[in-house]
Amino acid sequence: MYQIINFIISFGALQGLIVGVFLLIKGFKSKQGKLYLSLILIGFSAILGRVLVIGIYENQSLFLVNLNFILLISPAFYLYSKESLRTIKITKFKIKHFLPFLIINLGYILFYFAVKDSINYQKYLQNIIKINESFSIVYFTVYLYLTNNLCRQNKSSYSKILYKLLNQLTFLFFGFLIIWIVYVLAEWIYFQYNMELIYYYPIMVLLAVILYFLSLQVIIHAQFLFDIKGTPKRKTFILEEKESKHLLNKLTLFMNEKKPFLDGDISLITLADSIDINPKVLSFVINEHIHKNFNDYINTWRIEEVKKRLNDKTYSHYKMLSIAFDCGFNSKSTFNLAFKKATGLSPSKYKSSNDY
Repeated sequence: MYQIINFIISFGALQGLIVGVFLLIKGFKSKQGKLYLSLILIGFSAILGRVLVIGIYENQSLFLVNLNFILLISPAFYLYSKESLRTIKITKFKIKHFLPFLIINLGYILFYFAVKDSINYQKYLQNIIKINESFSIVYFTVYLYLTNNLCRQNKSSYSKILYKLLNQLTFLFFGFLIIWIVYVLAEWIYFQYNMELIYYYPIMVLLAVILYFLSLQVIIHAQFLFDIKGTPKRKTFILEEKESKHLLNKLTLFMNEKKPFLDGDISLITLADSIDINPKVLSFVINEHIHKNFNDYINTWRIEEVKKRLNDKTYSHYKMLSIAFDCGFNSKSTFNLAFKKATGLSPSKYKSSNDY
């Protein structure tokens, strides 16, 4: 019976590792989301493999077996959920979320080589593991909470299959968290980190289930998980009213505060980058909800700024064209056409009526 369970667990770890490495290669070459998904698979495979190594060698003080991969998995799950949003543009790899993973594991490696020959090594190790596990539980819980909130608040921005997958993973991760806490308390109170491997079978089986499940989803729904940032064609791309209002408010606030329209070289892509949304989503919001194309939208803000300055005595000695150029227009003809389209008057007539 135990041999069968060991085979299931070992094969689950191997399968997760293979699929994870495959996605890791894909993630570096193209979509960032694949990279975060690969870290989840590799992290859980490493945890499962670590327990198997401890069981084989019956020694928890072996080098590398105490490396903390929870600190890799939890932020990877959150960032995968965030990068999968249709309304968020793909960004660079967010290394800051993984600094605890790098710092704590580097610290453990340094500790191992510095103290491994000490007669008190095992005592020191147990204290470090307790601190490490306590921090990891809090860290995992916080990221699980953030991920759950992110998914709930942005349900309409996921494909149905992906949203279902994220919910299922959240449920499995929450189950893992509960069982993990039970094991940690048992080790602290009763076993002093001498619990036999057989008692770890329930959580190992759960880890194997997570790896089997996630690997299977990657294989079955490759077109969704591999191209999670694929944006639907414009005719079928629709945002729910709540999401549209949120993006409109975000855009308007940014335009008011930062005045990016003053830059004569502003483009749809640079504006989308500034507010961290997909350029196609930004275009859709402007076209369908403001009923203007991008250039008209930007010029509307520029015209309002020109009018504001014309009414400001500080700019009374400025020429009209100078104000226009300061407000982002690159040519006199473009300014004249945009101004008349927005106000119904030429700039000179508007200024004359305003002076009067």
